[in-house]
Amino acid sequence: MKVICVFLAMLVVIALGSEKPKLGIIEDNISYVNRGKNSKKVSPKEKSGIHVAGGKSWKSIETPVVLDISKDDKSSFEHGLSQLLEKEKIEEEMAAKNMRVSHDSPTYIHQSLFKSSNPRSIAAARTGYMIDSATEFVMDRLQLNKTDVTFGIMLSDQLAQDEFCDQDLVSSSCEAFRHYRSSNGTCNNLDNPLWGSTFRPFRRVAPPDYGNGVSSLRLAQDGQPLPSARLVSSTINNIRPNRESSLLSVLHMTYGQFFDHDLTFAPLNKGMHGEAIPCCLEGNSALLHPECAAIPIPADDPFYSKFNQTCMDFVRSAPAPRCLLGPREQMNEKTAYIDGSQVYGIDDEMMNSLRTKEDGLLIAQMNNEGEELLPADTDLANECNKEEQANINQFCFRAGDMRVNEQVLLTLFHTVWVRQHNHLASRLKTINPSWDDEKLFQETRRIVVAQLQHVTYNEYLPPIFGKDIIKDFKLKPLKNKNRKLFYRPDQSAAISAEFATAALRFGHSEIAGHIERVDDFGDISSTEMSSVFMNPFVVYTKGAVPQLTQGVVRQSAGDVDPFFTPQVTGMLFKGNNMFGLDLVALNIQRGRDHGIASYTAIRTSCELSPIHVFGDLSGKMDDDVIAKLKDVYRHVDDIDLFVGGMAEHPIEGGVVGPTFACILLDQFLRLKEGDRYWYETNDKDTRFTGNQVEQIRSTTLAGIMCEVIPELKEIQAEPLKVASPENPILPCSSFPELDLKHWEE
Repeated sequence: MKVICVFLAMLVVIALGSEKPKLGIIEDNISYVNRGKNSKKVSPKEKSGIHVAGGKSWKSIETPVVLDISKDDKSSFEHGLSQLLEKEKIEEEMAAKNMRVSHDSPTYIHQSLFKSSNPRSIAAARTGYMIDSATEFVMDRLQLNKTDVTFGIMLSDQLAQDEFCDQDLVSSSCEAFRHYRSSNGTCNNLDNPLWGSTFRPFRRVAPPDYGNGVSSLRLAQDGQPLPSARLVSSTINNIRPNRESSLLSVLHMTYGQFFDHDLTFAPLNKGMHGEAIPCCLEGNSALLHPECAAIPIPADDPFYSKFNQTCMDFVRSAPAPRCLLGPREQMNEKTAYIDGSQVYGIDDEMMNSLRTKEDGLLIAQMNNEGEELLPADTDLANECNKEEQANINQFCFRAGDMRVNEQVLLTLFHTVWVRQHNHLASRLKTINPSWDDEKLFQETRRIVVAQLQHVTYNEYLPPIFGKDIIKDFKLKPLKNKNRKLFYRPDQSAAISAEFATAALRFGHSEIAGHIERVDDFGDISSTEMSSVFMNPFVVYTKGAVPQLTQGVVRQSAGDVDPFFTPQVTGMLFKGNNMFGLDLVALNIQRGRDHGIASYTAIRTSCELSPIHVFGDLSGKMDDDVIAKLKDVYRHVDDIDLFVGGMAEHPIEGGVVGPTFACILLDQFLRLKEGDRYWYETNDKDTRFTGNQVEQIRSTTLAGIMCEVIPELKEIQAEPLKVASPENPILPCSSFPELDLKHWEE
């Protein structure tokens, strides 16, 4: 608490020292997209006309006169501090009255999964809350509208220098990271060392849309609350079941989840002592936590009514501290780069806790069969661990991301990449026996990150976008020994809120209702998806890793469409309960929590054809979906981005619609052009040799899985797709191993 108060006091002092306001439009080095960069159409034959995110919704806003609020600075920050203290008083009273979330409930599991992995988030969230309250005070005092708040209020030159002010957070010279990455993303951009680092605010594709202009949930066009997120979810999902994909395997869904955990983590608000916050209260509204946004469940709900459920708990994401008054932002605990942070962690402390400190290896445990598994998390306070499993020395797992145990296929894939690191480190040790632990670790990490980048752009993205967009926007890896200076120091790789909260969540539609396991005789068994959430213990059994791998590559994922398996629309994290949470409702509510603009507003930002009435959706979505949207939303401009984006027909050759393609394309270009360490770069400080990069380009996901799962004798050439005549099953001997002689010193 002392640290928080000191930081708050610092903000107040700086604010009171303000002499003049800053320019109104928030640029890329704060938290928003710089409009117009990379704005390029695909070839004329491409009917979808995909653009990189950005454009009209920002350009059409006439910048208001920047407001001088210096005379209100002291009052606004005093008000913000008082609101923060009031919130903490409520948290104390809730704890005193033992108002807690049951530890065996779906809500507890969900909130525990998304609690901060770092105490720094807690202090940062309190500062962010104070800034939100101070902004609301100024808005009310000066009778400002949304446009004024979004674009017209800034503090001082001193405050608005970077995404989060504190240049002191870069604790050492960037010279130390000229060749190897830092653990927290700092110093990737040498001109702006904090760009893309941990605990930055998300940037935005379009201006935020909050009900009160600052922080409350978005309202409908008529000024009333939007329809219940659960009502929207159940209305759309009742049209028809999700179909199986004829192209993608369940591993594509798993890879997407694993990849997402490299880039995004928005921690939730927590109560006293980090406790989960109950939001569905009866008769205790006076003690309702101000960061609750519970989801109403209609009395006639087709699923929850049989369990007499009328409310779904929902706690808002922690607000980000920032260097300006204005609308609420959320913080991203992860680095913005494809850097394997889900494997290695987001700071030196976490990274070191995962290392053996010998021979460059990561910590692993061996099961009774001598199979290499992730390290155990022996903390029995961990909500994942079970007493009966602990009694036989089986615990949930540790990794660079705390969500590793969320579902067993994710645990499996984490295991693959830790094995890959250790496999490479051991081979490098043989080739270079003089290398010490640090050299072995950093060189291995560098190769693994390069392989992650290559597989993502060479195998994961093509089915999403289709070959035309991959070609036209040069997303395909280069060939042979070629290198190129892709890096643009003026390009922030920061993750957009729309990408994290909606577009990348298209993968939730790929979730299958069950997972398959193929034994040594080819027999297939299946388990309901809802039973493997936070239940990774099957990995300890003999043969589980190869058998689950055979299942995940042979099984079809769900089609990418607005329909989802019931296993996640009512049974998410159900544990031993009869029901769980609704993932789709949570996604919709999270978008509102983050102030994500409506579906139609994002289409405008992407320079897609405008939507004015429901009839304009014809041809862009199925007619029965449009009819249901019209039933549940009162105005077409009320449609949530996640719902509208999922409902769109896919672009030619891809699996997502044009709006999600626009958001995803913007982000994937930034991830490549904004990364000084990009594996194909020709930058003299960070590049691989020509021979080395040629070897990395020979990497295939199939080859990696064959290398680290010795029981695996065959696999299809592209395991993110189901086997077919065009994607045949091949013996593991078909996939060449990385030739490390090119790393010999």
